[in-house]
Amino acid sequence: MNKNICIIQARTGSTRLPNKVLLKVNGISLLAYMVKRLKLSKKINKIVIATSVNKNDKEIEQLCDKIGVSCFRGSEDDVLDRYYQCSLRYKGYENIIRLTADCPLIDPYVVDDVITFFDNNKKFDFVSNFLPKSFPHGLDVEIFRRKALFESAQKAVLPEEREHVDIYVLNNRCFKKGNLSAAYNFSQFRMTVDYPVDFEVIKFLIENSKITDSYLHYVSLLSGNFQMMLKNIKHNHDLLKSWNLFKKS
Repeated sequence: MNKNICIIQARTGSTRLPNKVLLKVNGISLLAYMVKRLKLSKKINKIVIATSVNKNDKEIEQLCDKIGVSCFRGSEDDVLDRYYQCSLRYKGYENIIRLTADCPLIDPYVVDDVITFFDNNKKFDFVSNFLPKSFPHGLDVEIFRRKALFESAQKAVLPEEREHVDIYVLNNRCFKKGNLSAAYNFSQFRMTVDYPVDFEVIKFLIENSKITDSYLHYVSLLSGNFQMMLKNIKHNHDLLKSWNLFKKS
């Protein structure tokens, strides 16, 4: 059995920033950039983009064909079922890594660290790196054992449990859960795309980085550019607090 399949949920129907995963920087879409980053991982055996059957998400399927990555199309609203059905199609993978396409700067080295932590702790059914959050927002990684995801899909009934893949596992004590923390608390940094201002920041980071750079390079870039840091303050109160403390010190 192969070990690790990475399933990235992606859609074009964001209300705050439509088609955000298809926005381009230097001629490459954010989703394609994310895939290029993930291909640097030494622990991922297969990458699949899981999008919806909504006709608008045909563009994502076409992009997958163009960049040579597998695509699965499933329920638009029942994302848990989308993951379950995708996992059924791609049999033979022991662990399921969940990522979201609004995190184009996902760090393959962090992903590998989370996988290693998971491999070294066989008691866990689920491992993340954001409970509590210490990595920048946008570097979120989750790993499910196949049986944990399948049990969730078969037993979850609440709407929020179907919409969010991890809610059933997180809310049930029968699952053993672990977390990998960063060496320092970088949670005040925001490296995800949800609003137009987020795209400005991501564009800045991509344009000033190599595909192989780690998230620490992004931290350094933001720390050295006050105006870029300010662009995220509207959506990140922790960042505002940190800068207020900085100015008082």
